[in-house]
Amino acid sequence: MKNTDSSSTELIKQLEKLKQENRRLNFANKLLEEKLSAALDNTGLYVWEQHIPTGKLKIYEQTFGSMCGYKLNELEATVESWKNNLHPEDKDAAINSLNNHLSGKASLYEATYRMVHKDGSQRWVSDRGRIIELDEQQKPIRMMGTHSDITAEKQYELSLTKYANLDPLTNLLNRKALKQAFDNLIASIHYQGGAFLFIDLDDFKKINDSFGHKVGDKVLLNVAQKLKMYSPRTTSISRFGGDEFVMLCDSSGKDFLTQLAQTLINAFSKPITLDSESFNIGLSIGICSFNDRESIFDEIFDHADKAMYKVKMSGKNNFKFW
Repeated sequence: MKNTDSSSTELIKQLEKLKQENRRLNFANKLLEEKLSAALDNTGLYVWEQHIPTGKLKIYEQTFGSMCGYKLNELEATVESWKNNLHPEDKDAAINSLNNHLSGKASLYEATYRMVHKDGSQRWVSDRGRIIELDEQQKPIRMMGTHSDITAEKQYELSLTKYANLDPLTNLLNRKALKQAFDNLIASIHYQGGAFLFIDLDDFKKINDSFGHKVGDKVLLNVAQKLKMYSPRTTSISRFGGDEFVMLCDSSGKDFLTQLAQTLINAFSKPITLDSESFNIGLSIGICSFNDRESIFDEIFDHADKAMYKVKMSGKNNFKFW
């Protein structure tokens, strides 16, 4: 009987110790969560955990789907829900990155991608994580990581890229971007030749001198809009500063280029009316076509420029081939 009482007493003591240890661990865990929450507060960085066999997700300090405008319990917190909200253009790359880590091909899961917001907009996400637990067969059970909304940073980055390639007044391509478009055309598997149309506005200097640069800029904007309106969809259009424009076409056919040049000249046959003033704009167009993949940008450009000057010397408002 005494042995039984002694055993019971010992079990009670052990149970009390386990309770104390459990309280200590719970307190330590709460303290760690508080420290983590404080460290991540206002950083936009969130910790997530995935139970790999079930695909269930948990995001600490954030409702699942809230980044994309969803409320609590509006989306099931699973990997499938995450996949379904990935932007179609980024979906394969993001999923492949995750699968490569889960299969052991990559030591870390890391991806930058867009999520589709509930309102149809896009949110950019920077995401990374790694496996933290394996089963007895060394198969992954859990992984943890962090994600953050980098939409503002990405938009700023894209705007810098945009303005690095565009003319600031007209939003047409600049010389650098036109050179890239030329290289892309030459390298295209559908390449069948192309052409440059070098366009100079006739007597534009008179407008600047008589009405000032603000009016001149409005005229240039109007010209840019008309060039886009009357050009084929696949044409790349550039402004080279001042009143010079260059068009890159993906066709070298003389009949096509003749028709395009004449269409452009006809489009400017009527005066442009701005602020109750009318401005007559003519186009002098030099054309140089090319057909082989060894064509050199500067040479083709120079030939189109010289053909344009021949138009200037022979009466303006016309076009000539090199």
